[in-house]
Amino acid sequence: MTILTRIDGTSGAKPRAGSALDIVVDDPATFRGRVRGHAAGELVFAEVSAIAHRAVGTGRPGAEAYCKVLLPIQGYCLLSQAGRQVVLGPNEVAVLDMSQSYLVVFDTACRMRVVVCPRRVLRLPASGVDAITATALSHPATALLTVLLAGMTARTAEFGSAELLRLTDTVIDLVGTVLAAHASAGQAARHGVLHQVKTYLEHHLDDPELSPAMAAAAAHLSIGYLHKLFRAEGATVCGWIRQRRLECCRADLIDPALFELAVAAVAARRGFVDAAHFSRLFKLTYGVPPREYRILNGLGNFPAR
Repeated sequence: MTILTRIDGTSGAKPRAGSALDIVVDDPATFRGRVRGHAAGELVFAEVSAIAHRAVGTGRPGAEAYCKVLLPIQGYCLLSQAGRQVVLGPNEVAVLDMSQSYLVVFDTACRMRVVVCPRRVLRLPASGVDAITATALSHPATALLTVLLAGMTARTAEFGSAELLRLTDTVIDLVGTVLAAHASAGQAARHGVLHQVKTYLEHHLDDPELSPAMAAAAAHLSIGYLHKLFRAEGATVCGWIRQRRLECCRADLIDPALFELAVAAVAARRGFVDAAHFSRLFKLTYGVPPREYRILNGLGNFPAR
């Protein structure tokens, strides 16, 4: 494999895309490919024709976020990003986040239409786009998008500048419609999976060995995806487990039915095996040690241990 060339996604001094692109081929001497494209407003339209190759996007995390919408019109390609992979066929649509690394693989000759646009013009939350990259996007609007992109790449010269800008607005609306529909469906699916994971964790809080790996295995998820689900809520798996255990212990400490249980026993029944560690965490969270918390809440006569 040889890196044939690098496309840095710039037009003059102004970046037009959020990543550098390496074209990787078996034999540079025999490689043939062509890119035809033009800018219209904030969008870039292109048609790529090439023999078998790999395109490796290296990403620019600090740069403005751009999306790349891909529509093969000849051949099949493999898209990979964020741990997801999809095989895309003619007239199927997918999107990639150009600020993150990605891979596009063609095993045979191909033709593909591409639209690059700033993510902000789609008016979608970043988390919504992140969840559907490298996914085949099915929606009634994709048929309209297919026809429109064919015209935008082949007949641009026939449009005046004002007409061209209005057409780019239509492209943005169609792309946004397709992505929003899938982002909403994906968000609902993620919420369902997250609820399933949290239910499992709740039922196993008393297990001192409870871990992200156990929860991932029970839900048939990768550990990486499990962590991603919790990061989307601004949390971590271990942090969520710890917080729920503390909340349960706090309720147990002031439950008259558990009056006879020592603080250490209250902690142990919720998965805390180290009583001293539990006391430090409890004080850090609620401002007072657990024994004092019991006293302040009217349960002063309880076992010392």
